[in-house]
Amino acid sequence: MHCPKCGSDDIQFISNTQSKHRSALSWLFWILIAFCTFGIGLLFLYLMGITNSKTVSKTRAVCKNCGNQWNV
Repeated sequence: MHCPKCGSDDIQFISNTQSKHRSALSWLFWILIAFCTFGIGLLFLYLMGITNSKTVSKTRAVCKNCGNQWNV
């Protein structure tokens, strides 16, 4: 892989991991489902609370010569 700015081969890869939480609209949807199913949907709401966040990882490349960064 080459740097798009200077053409150097001296590249370092950085992995970035982030947690994303569910939106308020998603919570409202599950509360509506729980209300419409007379409480059976509360099981799904509980499971959704356990799995409230999801992890997203992104990899970036950094040129050691010029400092240019880009997504891989």
